[in-house]
Amino acid sequence: MGSDWDEIKRLAADFQKAQLTSTLQKLSERNCVEIVTLLLEKQMLEVVFTNDGKEYITPDHLEREILDELYVNGGRANLVEVSKTLNVDLSRIVGLAERIAAENPSIHLVLGQLIDEDYISHIAQEINEKLALRGEISISELASQFDLPSDFLQHDVVEKHLGRIIKGRQDATNPRVFFTQAYIQRCKAKIRGALSAITRPTNVAVILQQIGVQEKIFHSLLDEIAPAGQVTSKLANSQYVPHIYAKTQADWVNSFYKQNSFLEYDAIQKLGISDAKSYIRKQFPNEEFLFLKRVALGARLVELTVVTALNECSATKQYLDLSTILPSNLSEEDIEEVFGAIMAQKHSNPSNFVYLDSIVFSQPYLAQLVQPCQALAESQAKVAIDSGIYQQYIVEKTLAQKGNVSTQDLEDDGKVDKRDERRKKASSGKAGGGAQGRETKTKSTKKHQRGKAAAQNDSDDEDEVQQSSRGGGNKKAVKQLELVKTTDIVKLITASLEEEGLEHLSKSIAALYTNQINQAALVRAQELFEATPQTNRRQTHAAIQDRINTLLIDIRLYEKGLKLFPQDTQTQLVKYLLKSLGNDICNELSLYVASECNLTVKNTNLNVDQRNKLAQECDAQYRAALVEQNKALNKTIDEFELATEAVLKTCSMIIKKVDKKKDRLLIADHKKKLQEQLLDCQEPALLLHLAALILFTTISGSILHASGKFVSAILQHIRGSLNESQNSLLLRFHDLVLQVLQATPDSSDSKIAHEQLHAMQKEVVELAQNYTRASVSKAE
Repeated sequence: MGSDWDEIKRLAADFQKAQLTSTLQKLSERNCVEIVTLLLEKQMLEVVFTNDGKEYITPDHLEREILDELYVNGGRANLVEVSKTLNVDLSRIVGLAERIAAENPSIHLVLGQLIDEDYISHIAQEINEKLALRGEISISELASQFDLPSDFLQHDVVEKHLGRIIKGRQDATNPRVFFTQAYIQRCKAKIRGALSAITRPTNVAVILQQIGVQEKIFHSLLDEIAPAGQVTSKLANSQYVPHIYAKTQADWVNSFYKQNSFLEYDAIQKLGISDAKSYIRKQFPNEEFLFLKRVALGARLVELTVVTALNECSATKQYLDLSTILPSNLSEEDIEEVFGAIMAQKHSNPSNFVYLDSIVFSQPYLAQLVQPCQALAESQAKVAIDSGIYQQYIVEKTLAQKGNVSTQDLEDDGKVDKRDERRKKASSGKAGGGAQGRETKTKSTKKHQRGKAAAQNDSDDEDEVQQSSRGGGNKKAVKQLELVKTTDIVKLITASLEEEGLEHLSKSIAALYTNQINQAALVRAQELFEATPQTNRRQTHAAIQDRINTLLIDIRLYEKGLKLFPQDTQTQLVKYLLKSLGNDICNELSLYVASECNLTVKNTNLNVDQRNKLAQECDAQYRAALVEQNKALNKTIDEFELATEAVLKTCSMIIKKVDKKKDRLLIADHKKKLQEQLLDCQEPALLLHLAALILFTTISGSILHASGKFVSAILQHIRGSLNESQNSLLLRFHDLVLQVLQATPDSSDSKIAHEQLHAMQKEVVELAQNYTRASVSKAE
């Protein structure tokens, strides 16, 4: 220990001696500059010159001075100011500052400023004081206050010292906002107090304005507070509805419904409920309502009062005033809507009632009320016939129809006379003329029906309101004849209604039945009119005209089907078609002409010779046309149609216009009739015949008029559209039918063939009934 102290004393003496010793040699300033320059050139020395060049300093010393400046400025130094203070170029200062920040983790270079941890701790304390004072603070406010980047403040200042220096917590929904627990508690207290004081729906924006709480904090704390109410939504213009208000609303609605069994939408909306229907459904989940435009009626009220009363009204054949059983504050529109809704829900049969001004009449009551009007219709019909009014009405309708036909003829004059073309084609003598394309000049007539309906007379048209033609703008209409007027019915029913105090409804009831009773009067007048001889004659004319047109349409459709066969088969089918349907047409027209000429014919089924003989006895105007028609039976279909048209013209009959749109319906109807006959048929030969015709119609889309001898030709034609098993079934059945026809009736071969046919009959029927066009592609 003593030796060490002696050593220290000796070193101190040497140091003092050196200080007191004077310099032996002195260097001038110029020599010093040259020495330093030489050292710099040899890179043995590194210095930094000042801005004026008069001084220089080493980088290490400059670094120490920068750190001194940082300390002097309280831990935050602007490099521009440091450059001015040290009189050193800014680039040198920035370079050394970057090295200092890189080597020392506690020092940060931020936007040209050096900041150490002491300064960061200092501003963290300031932030904590401000947070404690305000309760909430955001990074954007701090960035404006401290003039520092927001990211630096958030990550290196606030989040780094959160929980240590800064006493608070970060907002989970917005990480750039921080607040204290005390602030949250204050907000909760404000919100709880404000919501507790509210007794009616209030806009959330108004509440927030009063208590000074942000909307996001309000919605985040609302569930924690568990207020005595609810917020309609988190969007703008949302409202807070306290439970006490909702309870008051519910109590009022429940009380009103319990007393009246209905609810008015306007009354509910006045309570502050915008969607009344949804509220009613929510408030009464177990109740059924009849929702009308203005009110909602309870299902119990409807069932127990209205429906019951309507059923009783129908049973007793009386009327019912709905205003007496429904709530008094329902308007007539509401009552009508109730009745319509009940009828729509089919609680009662709508056809049993008629509603007029809140009063429901049963149909039997009204029928009994207007019963005296039937006698009125009868008397008015007789008066119309006796006075000739109805006959004049019929004449006007007939003239109007003829006028429309004339208009159509004028339009056709500008076209090529297709009749002449057809005659030229028929007279050319080409083989298979029946298969040639054919055009028929027709005139617009009424729509006819096939089968029995074709014989209906023109009386159906007598009941129409007006008759209109299709001939463009040249339309002629006849107004319907009014035999019974509304005023006549009012006079008859007013007395009965006055007894019930319902005379104000007499016009409305009369208007309901005017058309019906007038139609009854017209029908009766038509019956009286038809009883006259000239009317019966006219009916016969119309009926025959319809039957002839129906047969011509059938021939046209059958012709389309037979064209699908080879020429030799086609010729035979044409001959059969004319011998059957053509013969019927000739008989119809011959018998009609005979009746027109007052000739008596005992046999209605005439042959060619009988018709020719009858034609010679008729008037000259009919004779040539009838003879030519008989001859045309052995010619082509076109020639027969031309001859028939000539006969029709002499009889003042017309050929109806071809409507190809109806062909598909007629073919479908024909096929349906064949299928019905097939189901009832037990004769094997006829069954095969019907099955072949049905399959031909299904496959080709056309109908065919053929006798049993053409069955093999039909089967050969449809063979390509059937699969192997189907063809085998039909051919086997055909062979068995031939075997039965050729064998002796009581022979063993005939019995065996009959048994086999009976076993196969069901399969053939199913094939014909269920075969569709789609089956063709499947077979292929």
